[in-house]
Amino acid sequence: MRKAEQSAKTKGALLEAAIALFGEHGYRATSLKAVAERAGITHGVIPFHFGSKEGLLLAVVEECFGRFFESVLAPLRDRPRDYGLGDLAAILEAQVEFSERHPRIVQVFQVLMAEAIGSSPELRPHYAAFQARTHALGCAWAREGIEQGVLRADLDVEGTVHAVLALLTGVRTHHLLAGVDRRAAYRAMLKVLEAGVLASPGGTKR
Repeated sequence: MRKAEQSAKTKGALLEAAIALFGEHGYRATSLKAVAERAGITHGVIPFHFGSKEGLLLAVVEECFGRFFESVLAPLRDRPRDYGLGDLAAILEAQVEFSERHPRIVQVFQVLMAEAIGSSPELRPHYAAFQARTHALGCAWAREGIEQGVLRADLDVEGTVHAVLALLTGVRTHHLLAGVDRRAAYRAMLKVLEAGVLASPGGTKR
């Protein structure tokens, strides 16, 4: 195996080990030694690839967020957009499918978010950046929906997108804590949105 390939394989193994351990125990309670042991790699290799524990954390956050965006936004690339509830339903289904395929990433999302709010404030800027990016994408989509005549012209775009994102976070949390059926919760949310944000019944273009 070439040196570059071996380096990439080692880095990938360390990322997967860190994702698993951060999700199981949190960032602060996980040592670099534990990550190396889970990956089956010498402890001293981690600084070479990531510089520090916080560097490893940043790599984990970027990797998880990158996978999430790639999978969950795929429906907007793979189907004609309707700028209404059809788009949103497709994204919600993609989110559930992503969660089912990558439960460790969902777990680490929630665990690190709790730490960002509490014991690990150094995490907060990374989550704030993720939220800002997600909010910006949602606002751009909603404004296009208004332009297309699918969404109400008087829609409070920024507030509505914040509310939807907050609901998604809540559903994800309730699913992990109590096994709440995400698909049922999303169907209920779409019904509420249908009454409040569409320009006309069914969200057809004018």
